[in-house]
Amino acid sequence: MISNFGNLLLFISIVLSLSIIYLSNKNIKLNGNQITKNIFQLSLIQSTIVIICFFTLIAAFIVSDFSLITVYQNSHSMKPIFYKITGTWGNHEGSLMLWVIILTIFSFLFLIYNKNHPKKFRLLTLIIQNILIIGFLFFIILNSNPFSPLSPIPKEGLGLNPILQDPALAIHPPLLYIGFVGSSIYFSAAIASLISNYSEKNFASSIKNWILISWSFQTLGILVGSIWAYYELGWGGFWFWDPVENASLLPWFAMTALFHSIIVFEKRNLFYFWVIILCLMTFILSVTGTFLVRSGILNSVHTFASDPTRGVYILSFLSLMIFGSIFLLFKKYKTENYNLNQNSKETFILVNNWFMMFYLVTVLLGTIYPIFYRRSLSK
Repeated sequence: MISNFGNLLLFISIVLSLSIIYLSNKNIKLNGNQITKNIFQLSLIQSTIVIICFFTLIAAFIVSDFSLITVYQNSHSMKPIFYKITGTWGNHEGSLMLWVIILTIFSFLFLIYNKNHPKKFRLLTLIIQNILIIGFLFFIILNSNPFSPLSPIPKEGLGLNPILQDPALAIHPPLLYIGFVGSSIYFSAAIASLISNYSEKNFASSIKNWILISWSFQTLGILVGSIWAYYELGWGGFWFWDPVENASLLPWFAMTALFHSIIVFEKRNLFYFWVIILCLMTFILSVTGTFLVRSGILNSVHTFASDPTRGVYILSFLSLMIFGSIFLLFKKYKTENYNLNQNSKETFILVNNWFMMFYLVTVLLGTIYPIFYRRSLSK
């Protein structure tokens, strides 16, 4: 029953996303700067449906419904309700539902709270965001469905991974996901800005608060994760170069550089294309980290999944994002002449950005190096 209901909600979400894309594209062609009311309604319904879907999964964990494979593999009837709930996102399938919730909620909130910006820019952002939502919904349905049924139904579950049974885990993944999945909204806004040629200072104001929100949650999530790691293994170095930890650190470097740059862009109308690059880079790095830790290509002490077929889907999705973004960026790119004073605040912020990029590249290369190292050993 829960399996059928959950899958129905997932399919409805896809239909709603397609409807939003169609109506938004149609509304762009209409005269005026007003977005039709049905787009707001559909976006609200979409967010509501996805939230209901996630709470349906939480309910399945609470009542120990072992007819779902995900519940069977990550819960136990004797576990405290606290760990039953956290078991919802303490696995690959459930964590992807968190992805979709954040994507849809940020999509709706961006539409609501950016009413003073051009219609075309807002609707293009909504379209790009819903393309991302559809991509992850298909990933869930085809490859990582938390509502996959299990037959015959076992009497007891396998229980939650012991290292995940810590109070810090209850808030660690949601905080991180709000951080790096939240970066999707300014990824979408950056593409919409390029397409609509909306490169004024007002563009900076449209995304500045979203950058601050995602950076704050990402920072807090990394801090809580560090506390959790200390409880589990101490400071023995086990977690300090782990792919899962680095997956959250990589977009944090880009976010930090972006937050400094967006302030300069808003005040002095400088660094527009650099801001766009950082917007695109932040979410691409988030998906890259997801690919590294869920594809089995790298080993981790607390990875969610190691399924190569899942890795192929994420890699394909990631490749489309990267090549599409690069193509659009090169098509729209124009040389900017900054003429900065070497002692100005803007110069020091730019230098700060370079340091962040250096740290980012160092961590990225250090994280993926074992892939090539193992291959050289196997030859």
